[in-house]
Amino acid sequence: MAAAVENAMRACPQCGSEAFRTLPDYSSPPWQIVACASCTFVYLRNPPEYKHLVSDFAWEKTRVAEVARRKSRSPIRMWLDGMTRWRAGIYSPGIAGTLKRLFTPGRVLDVGCGSGKKVPEPFIPFGVEISQALSREADDHMRARGGRAIHAPAVDGVKEFPDRYFSGILLRSFLEHEKQPKELLEQCSRVLAPGGSIYVRVPNYGSLNRKMLGAKWCGFRYPDHVNYFTTTSLGAMAGDCGLKLKLLNPIRLPLDDNINAVLRGADQQKVPKAA
Repeated sequence: MAAAVENAMRACPQCGSEAFRTLPDYSSPPWQIVACASCTFVYLRNPPEYKHLVSDFAWEKTRVAEVARRKSRSPIRMWLDGMTRWRAGIYSPGIAGTLKRLFTPGRVLDVGCGSGKKVPEPFIPFGVEISQALSREADDHMRARGGRAIHAPAVDGVKEFPDRYFSGILLRSFLEHEKQPKELLEQCSRVLAPGGSIYVRVPNYGSLNRKMLGAKWCGFRYPDHVNYFTTTSLGAMAGDCGLKLKLLNPIRLPLDDNINAVLRGADQQKVPKAA
């Protein structure tokens, strides 16, 4: 299927440089992972065009294929991970608890909202979703609670909302999928109300697991993971958009496959502490 997919080579999504260094150990032909020669940001250079993400590479389809790929490549590790999945809940309050702790009451925007059920009561849920099927399901659910879901690429969808409209924005397991991550953060900064927060969760390219497992690291997903963040690169991109990053998992971060963080306006210094 990959041979029939249209791809456009892109410059570094952080600094715009066209210069890069290919990372062949992490690439999976035809998908090319590179490091920017100017700022070292790691990204997929040839992601599919947005029109393929609507159906061919919609999340609900690629997730099934990715699980099968991992089971084939590392069956023992996948079995152990499944048998010990309960351990993730020991330190985490869950997405509902996290949002209630970080966000003030009001409208909450879920970017890449899927079926639209992640935002808990009492928040008013809004969403942006590129998958046609999931966006319809999300819109039905969100309208019943006073919000709505927009079917569009992320940047275009967020542009439809007015300035300072949301008390909270959810970017959970999404920014790694977005071809225009800086443009998306700029738009999120625009629609975020004073005192509001953005919750971000992305794979941790700087993790010890990635360094030990190499290409077998769980954070690599082809072709829908197109950005590979470290705390440094995520903080730099957020800072360019007028946002300040605060880690929610600083102690366990070196061993954590994900970065969990909250972004707020750079002039808002007080950030809720991690549970």
